[in-house]
Amino acid sequence: MKLSILTAPGNGSPLILAHSLKSQLEAAGHDVEVSTEINTLNRLVSYKNNTLSFHFWLWEKLHNYFSDKKIIRTLKRSDAVVLCECIPNAYWKRLYNVEKLKKMIGRPVFLYEVYYLANAPSQIETLKKKKEPLLERYDGHLFVSSVTETRSDSSSNAFCIGIRAKEWDLEPLPKKDLVALVDFAQPGYELYRRIQIAQLKKAGIDYISLEKVYTIDEIRNIYRQAAIFFVQFPEAFGLPILECLCTGAQVFTPDSGWPMSWRKDENPKMHGPGELPGCFTVYEGADDLYNKLIEFKTNFNKEDTPMKAFNSFIRHYPTFYNGDKKELQKFIVFLDERSK
Repeated sequence: MKLSILTAPGNGSPLILAHSLKSQLEAAGHDVEVSTEINTLNRLVSYKNNTLSFHFWLWEKLHNYFSDKKIIRTLKRSDAVVLCECIPNAYWKRLYNVEKLKKMIGRPVFLYEVYYLANAPSQIETLKKKKEPLLERYDGHLFVSSVTETRSDSSSNAFCIGIRAKEWDLEPLPKKDLVALVDFAQPGYELYRRIQIAQLKKAGIDYISLEKVYTIDEIRNIYRQAAIFFVQFPEAFGLPILECLCTGAQVFTPDSGWPMSWRKDENPKMHGPGELPGCFTVYEGADDLYNKLIEFKTNFNKEDTPMKAFNSFIRHYPTFYNGDKKELQKFIVFLDERSK
């Protein structure tokens, strides 16, 4: 198969997903090309559905006319196109004209995200209210985790292929010191962050606070230093959780329901608490956090502690590290049957 992956430029999760998918598909023997020209689909949006002024909308189309034609020609030569983009962005009519793309290239278009829209009822409700397209917009769905707000039965065109984190050079190497990582502040959740920092200071644990824009290499160098990573707000998946677990960091969260896609419950409740394995530490309030930090500090071993967290991660989430070859093969068979 020859496949094209379209994603956004920049250092966000869509680009990381795109390269992980490329790696998984190439390992299975397929020809894959990644392009960061996803805005070609934005320029397929009509003026009526766009939010730009007419003059800027027209200028964008004319200015990118030849480069967009080249992208479309490339996509026509593929057996399928996969978009790597965040939800709900991938479903907004004003952002991407997926329907027109499919007509122009005559090829199926899939979406690869950390989660499956069918597992996120609140997102579906928001899209419905705004009269946006839903699951039918794409010919199929690829995703990392089978759980988000809920767990649903996958349909015949949905494939939980995981992600290939093992290629990110993030190993559970011995830590130089006990250092905690406090993730970026999130609007509405600042109190949790203040409590985390206050209790780290009280426990005498050094910490790094993320405050600015980092490149992927810069932020991963920081992840390698961390023995503790703090979740800041409810995450549909939380790519930094995965990256830090790869380095052997213990993940601390004030709510077992915040790492939604990491819950091990057979039937998780929407936004409800969840079962988390040993690589997670759940705390309740400032005092409990302080006690658990002191316990972690007392038992901390520069070599053994990271390996313990990493081994727990691998045991419970192997497809987040190696990808899922069986599900990927199901996707290829599905694609092959469509093309007959």
